[in-house]
Amino acid sequence: MSKAWNPDDIFDVLASEDVRQILVATNVQSMSVKELADICDRSLATIYRRIQAMENYNLVSEEITRDADGTQYSEYKSELNEITISVEEGQLDININIEKDTVDQFAELIEDLEQSQKQDGQSDTDS
Repeated sequence: MSKAWNPDDIFDVLASEDVRQILVATNVQSMSVKELADICDRSLATIYRRIQAMENYNLVSEEITRDADGTQYSEYKSELNEITISVEEGQLDININIEKDTVDQFAELIEDLEQSQKQDGQSDTDS
């Protein structure tokens, strides 16, 4: 029997009790996979699978840390601020609000500006 966990969408990810425990724990402070495995009472492999799925939806971010003897290891921090689900006029609307650092926000701003300039340039040549 395979222990593979292949969530189809964000609902499958958030349906996992382990994922919810990880989100709560890493919202308070960054934590290693070992610490999360202890909190969730799961194997390291299970926690790595959950973390990977969470990273796919930008729910957590990885930070490289060094311990006292200089050994590097990863810690994870929750990036989730809020999830809102609403149903209006037969439409399901899901809004996931994640926390982004200033560098990521600036990079996205530059990318948006570059795309706007390209679109403006194309519309000028189309006229």
